Amino acid sequence: MSYILFFLAGFGFGYAAPGMWKFAPLVFPLLLALGAFLRDGISGASLLKLLVAIIVMVIGIVLGAVLDERGARSQTA
Repeated sequence: MSYILFFLAGFGFGYAAPGMWKFAPLVFPLLLALGAFLRDGISGASLLKLLVAIIVMVIGIVLGAVLDERGARSQTA
């Protein structure tokens, strides 16, 4: 479920945020992971989950940005 939320957050920011603000949601999994690392320690499983969360979010950002670009292009045509 968390990966779906990360994807949706990335997609929403990728679509709606201007410029480099599209990458702002990458802070969320990093902060959540930092809290988990401080509480439970760093493990291979937690690093893998962080990597998957970041990849899923970047995919959402890219797809949202592509959709935004296509919409902007169709408005100018």
